Amino acid sequence: MSANRTEELSNWARWGKTDQKGTLTLTTPELIKAASGLIRTGKTYSLSVPLETHGAQWPPRHKMWRTTEFTKNKVGRNSSGDALVMHSHSGTHIDALCHIWYDDKLYNGFDTSEHMTSHGVTRNSIDNVPFLVGRGVLLDVAGWKGVDHLQLAEPITADDLDACAAAQQIEIRAGDLLLVRTGWINVLEQDRALFEAGEPGLDESTLPWLKKHDISAVAVDNLAVEVLESIPPDDLPIHRIGIRDLGLYLIELLDLDELATDRAYESFVVIAPLQISGGAGSPVNPIAIT
Repeated sequence: MSANRTEELSNWARWGKTDQKGTLTLTTPELIKAASGLIRTGKTYSLSVPLETHGAQWPPRHKMWRTTEFTKNKVGRNSSGDALVMHSHSGTHIDALCHIWYDDKLYNGFDTSEHMTSHGVTRNSIDNVPFLVGRGVLLDVAGWKGVDHLQLAEPITADDLDACAAAQQIEIRAGDLLLVRTGWINVLEQDRALFEAGEPGLDESTLPWLKKHDISAVAVDNLAVEVLESIPPDDLPIHRIGIRDLGLYLIELLDLDELATDRAYESFVVIAPLQISGGAGSPVNPIAIT
């Protein structure tokens, strides 16, 4: 697949030349209202992994630093608090549309020389995303294949997504928040070196599929959504084309096991980034409700 943007794999100017929200626009109030009808039992699922110093994180990045402060005074009123120093892409997190680019252009054609600074990004930053809310569709690819987890560098193709959806008798709809379970997050505790060596994930054949189905966000239980033979990789086509060309939101390092165990293939999902002004991403705690 060509490294250059094509009209077939682009959403530039689809929602206006000044748009900074990308596929968030696909999840309309009408779709959100309809998705709320999926709440029948009131059972809730937190889809995040623990945010901790030695937790799941892209290997080249600095680990989170934390210290807890606490005080005691003479009248018996005590308090505690935490000081954190962390990368915005720590633990379960969402990538902003300024996170990846090429040819000096961000999503929708904004020039990086004008908008990328060490003090923050002035276009496509995470504070343009107040929330992602809507119909969450779980494709349990590992469960469909009958394995605990997919293998290192095992690709998930567009045909796999279709076959898994058919096996689960689930329809993919415009504006969906797509949750893809590989089982890879469980390898972290079993063999951290293997977990950080690469991963199973979406391959390039899924890019036209994601565009065709008007998916608003893709959330996966691995480090980087896409299939990787090694870390760091030579290329990240799902990031490069998905974020920069499609304006698609990628959410990484989810825990989808409980949702899969309950076969909760449809749910009402709420994902709320921190409103980091000019930020390139944010930790999140996605909540699914059935």
